[in-house]
Amino acid sequence: MKTILKTAMLGALVASAIAPAALAKGGRDFYSQDYQFDQPMSGYEGKAGNHYCSYQRLPNRVCTTDSNGNEHCQIKGWTLRQYCY
Repeated sequence: MKTILKTAMLGALVASAIAPAALAKGGRDFYSQDYQFDQPMSGYEGKAGNHYCSYQRLPNRVCTTDSNGNEHCQIKGWTLRQYCY
């Protein structure tokens, strides 16, 4: 339930922030915003004013190298990159 609520709030925030700016400029500018989460989240996908918005889920990896030169990586968080064009 919290995940759905956060996703809905994120979508509303992006749509409300982008739509007025896009209408004022009358153009199709590109906007991007990053959000940090502990788990993978979904963003807003669809029309927001004159723009189409989509998102990427990117893992935040922390890597270490052992004494043999082997690299070990762990996901320590997620970045949700929301972009509109």
